[in-house]
Amino acid sequence: MDFYLLCLIVGGGLLVLSLVGGHDHDAPTDHPEAGDLASWFSLRSVVSFAAFFGLAGTVAGLLGLGGVGQLVMALVTGLAVGGFTAFAFRLARTRGEVSGGAGRLTGRTGKVLVPPAPGRPGKVAVTVAGQIEHALARSADPLRAGDAVIVLGVQGGILDVGAWDGRDP
Repeated sequence: MDFYLLCLIVGGGLLVLSLVGGHDHDAPTDHPEAGDLASWFSLRSVVSFAAFFGLAGTVAGLLGLGGVGQLVMALVTGLAVGGFTAFAFRLARTRGEVSGGAGRLTGRTGKVLVPPAPGRPGKVAVTVAGQIEHALARSADPLRAGDAVIVLGVQGGILDVGAWDGRDP
């Protein structure tokens, strides 16, 4: 199988799944600076690169380009689309138009699925935009499965939750 076609199938498939699923699975970043090179390599931008690298390489092959010409067309297209994707989502995050990971859960309420214990996080379910999000959580309060909780903050990708009595915080 042609490498470009493989990239198109895998990258395109993942891109379609991410669009249909509507979830943001990138690692949370607290508004990265433009000079932070690693922040440009989100899962979303890498998948976009792979899909369009494969598409351009496959189209170039069908147009009769081969070798270096095919590679250059694939690289330019993949880098342009991947870079634009990273830039667009970084810009949206800095403007607050796209939530960036677990931090968007602060202030939300949910319920305990697996109670946290000292030294071991538990798991909670929190509803966001009509979808249930499951996340690791820790708490200073003694909690049992099914207890209502409120998200107090996020530290190291783990939610800090407290027992919630149903009243506004």
